[in-house]
Amino acid sequence: MPLARWLSRSYLHAAIIPLLLIETSFLVIYWVSGNFTYERNAEAVGQLSKAYLKDIANREANTIDATIDGVESLGKLFALETTNAFATPYSPPATEKARYGFSADGVFHTKSGGDQTASFFSGVVPIGAAEIDKVWRTAQLDNVMKHVKSSSPLIQQVYLNTHDSYNRIYPYFDVLTQYAPKMDIPSYNFYYEADTVHNPARKLVWTDAYVDPAGGGWMVSAIAPVYLENKLEAVVGIDVTVDTILNRILALNLPWNGYAMLIGRDGTILALPADGERDLGLTELKNHHYREAIRSNIYKPRQFNIRYRPDLKPLAVALARDKGDVATIRLGDKNMLAASAAIAGPGWRLVVMAPESAILADAMSLRDRLQTIAIGMFVILLVFYFAFFYALARRARQMSARVAQPLATIETLMDRIGTGDYAQQAPQFGVTELDHVAERLVAMGGKLGNAYHQIVEQEEEVSRALDGERRITRGQRRFINILSHEFRTPLTVIDSCGQILRRRASRMTEDVLLERADMIRNAAARIGDVMRSALQLVQLEEGAVVTHVKPVEFGGLISEIVATARETHAGITINDSIADGDLSMVFDPVLIRTALVAIIENACKFSPSGASVAVSVTRDLSACRVTITDQGPGIAAEELPLVCERFFRGSNSTGIPGAGTGLYLAATLIEAHGGKLTIDSVVDQGTIVTISLPHISATAPNLLEAA
Repeated sequence: MPLARWLSRSYLHAAIIPLLLIETSFLVIYWVSGNFTYERNAEAVGQLSKAYLKDIANREANTIDATIDGVESLGKLFALETTNAFATPYSPPATEKARYGFSADGVFHTKSGGDQTASFFSGVVPIGAAEIDKVWRTAQLDNVMKHVKSSSPLIQQVYLNTHDSYNRIYPYFDVLTQYAPKMDIPSYNFYYEADTVHNPARKLVWTDAYVDPAGGGWMVSAIAPVYLENKLEAVVGIDVTVDTILNRILALNLPWNGYAMLIGRDGTILALPADGERDLGLTELKNHHYREAIRSNIYKPRQFNIRYRPDLKPLAVALARDKGDVATIRLGDKNMLAASAAIAGPGWRLVVMAPESAILADAMSLRDRLQTIAIGMFVILLVFYFAFFYALARRARQMSARVAQPLATIETLMDRIGTGDYAQQAPQFGVTELDHVAERLVAMGGKLGNAYHQIVEQEEEVSRALDGERRITRGQRRFINILSHEFRTPLTVIDSCGQILRRRASRMTEDVLLERADMIRNAAARIGDVMRSALQLVQLEEGAVVTHVKPVEFGGLISEIVATARETHAGITINDSIADGDLSMVFDPVLIRTALVAIIENACKFSPSGASVAVSVTRDLSACRVTITDQGPGIAAEELPLVCERFFRGSNSTGIPGAGTGLYLAATLIEAHGGKLTIDSVVDQGTIVTISLPHISATAPNLLEAA
């Protein structure tokens, strides 16, 4: 618009004053209504807080449950190994037998250990040849017990106890100073809670908290029975200290100054942080002084059991109902909200508690913050409108002097375009003539910029083409070098055999002739393998390979490939692990077989004789994954990004046949099926190749064309 109209229109902005009054009235009403909304906020916060407490309890219980599941799995494995050891005669080496002897009390025990197991035959049952043979048989379990102990930081010790009071335990300690002679082991809870009477289902069970006779302090144990010919022979166990569980509870960072405690299936508090000790008037029994050998079970006192405490009765009732309700408990002078969740394996309950006053304090703080915000907004708007009207008045008085400013802006715009900054925004001055000039100037800069970018893109395209040609040339040179190297050795073998046959044919036996013939055939086969790899690569790049997708039972295909690899590489142990269930997939079996064979062959070729190669197959809702793990020399970190390039061979491949096309072909074929190939490797430790194939429809188009 013309300059005169622009000046006159500026004064119309005074109409904003009514808006200021409306905003001010709204803020005043909002501040006055703060106390009313507080009640509703408190109710809403209370409901949300209960839901949040329940959610925390469930999540943390699931975490502990998952950890406990690992210990249970190890306990079941240990029970199976123990059954096998009892059934397998064994005579340990003389060094092992030398560790044992009889005490004056008739105890047959270990006298030394180090990083070994400790044994204690109490003598409550006469110890004869059969009993000592049992000791020798269980010596087969030493490595298993060590591995179980080292597999989880939760595990304090691993042991087995027999019906005739024989104990074998790891780690080692001086058993004579800890155990009493004639000790009746089946009378302890870590044995009888798994016997036929207490555990007719013969499954792994968890004990209540007790003092460990082996000196480990307060314990809970995962114990499992071992039956021989339908007779309870022994009970194996894995100990987890209460301190370990307590550390997990202490590590929880809960809101509202809350805390968590762990309760056993009999109502005993297993783990309690310092805040809980203060609220419940307890001191956690973290240590037990072993002044003499333990002669009977020792459990936590009754004040640690919520079923015998009147102040915790609402919590005990809520746990008994097991409906997930949040209980309100009065502890001293404050109300506590308590939410619980079950830990299925041992039957424990995780209880999360928080003071109700702290939860409502959040609602009060929210009210105060809302009122503070309202006042702040009111002040900010007053300042803003004061500054705005002051600037508006100055604008009306100084407009004529500011006409030069748009011209200076246009000049700056021209300078930017002239220096190559073509992408500019047209400034809006509110003056029609100046706005048109700025818009046309910006449009001209955009056209210049487009022309410049086209030139840059053309240069980049030419540069990419040159880089591509250079990569092709490097690949061809590399391929020629590989061919010359791969052909040289077999050709030398053929020539050497030919010369020997020419000079000594009349003196050679039939066996020697057959040996030389096999050498010539093997050399020719090596040349043929290289040529087939090169031909397959050429066919793939020229589009001669066409996919024919169809439903395939993936597990069967993997088993067939592994079986063939075992025959070809007799010096390598190939283990396969295929997930249970339906592994039907839709893909081209020929191409996927080619890719898998190439990867497994690579793993076998680069593994030393006597090593093992592991092939595992898993499946989830989105994809099927194959993992191939070898024990080869590994791949250097700087070479890892290059191993899937065609004709590339690593620095550690000298003397190993190949053309550098296997992984390139495998990666290309897998990607053509919409899959992904990843490689992880550590030098001198081996390589892990992971293949991920997505679930696709049997009616999918040609995969290579789509890729």
